[in-house]
Amino acid sequence: MARPVPVDGDEETERRLFAMPYVDAQIGDEDFVGLDPDSEDERSLLIQGEHPEYQDALADPGFKGEVDGANPRLHIAIHEVVANQLWNNDPPEVWETARKLRDRGEDRHDILHAIGALVVEHIHAGLVGREHFDIDRYRAKLDQLSRDGIT
Repeated sequence: MARPVPVDGDEETERRLFAMPYVDAQIGDEDFVGLDPDSEDERSLLIQGEHPEYQDALADPGFKGEVDGANPRLHIAIHEVVANQLWNNDPPEVWETARKLRDRGEDRHDILHAIGALVVEHIHAGLVGREHFDIDRYRAKLDQLSRDGIT
């Protein structure tokens, strides 16, 4: 079982605890104890530890398929983007949205997925040349998500 991050009760700690509530992870047969969620590399390990269903695929450099309909590397990468946005409070609307959804009783992992879906939408638009990453549009979508909830 993953050990939670110690809490001291301030706003930054609350936000970061939501982004990454653990300091331990098990990946395959290896235990990672006392990781520092302030380190992006160690936070990445913690995120991988939250996804045991993807660990075999992630460990295989030649794996190019899907697991349960998702690309494991992309899934983890999007989790990292959202966790980094939360960790750095950039943009702050990500935390505002996450907090509103959490306070309505939504599950943390579902919230990360919903925000991640917005990230993917905006990244995809840039990749296919429709537009650049529009931070104002992203903020508006986060606001809409916080009002409408996860569907």
